[in-house]
Amino acid sequence: MLLSNKNAVIYGGSGAIGGAVARVFAREGANVFIAGRTQARLDAVAADISAAGGQVETAVVDAFDQRAVEEAQKNRTKSNYSLCPVLL
Repeated sequence: MLLSNKNAVIYGGSGAIGGAVARVFAREGANVFIAGRTQARLDAVAADISAAGGQVETAVVDAFDQRAVEEAQKNRTKSNYSLCPVLL
């Protein structure tokens, strides 16, 4: 696995492209944190990743809202994603 034990944060992870990237990263062994504007869409992507055995966390964040992004980053650094070599 190319990304085994690596952490990846993907903003826009509930959309078609971001969701596809998240699924591929998880399939390659990354721990994935996905953020997007719609909880239901995040949940769908997270369910796919979890069903395939991947590790995933989600957060509702509008990437155009600087404060929301900063808050997500702050919360993310309290979890296992503090050292993140991949940020999309």
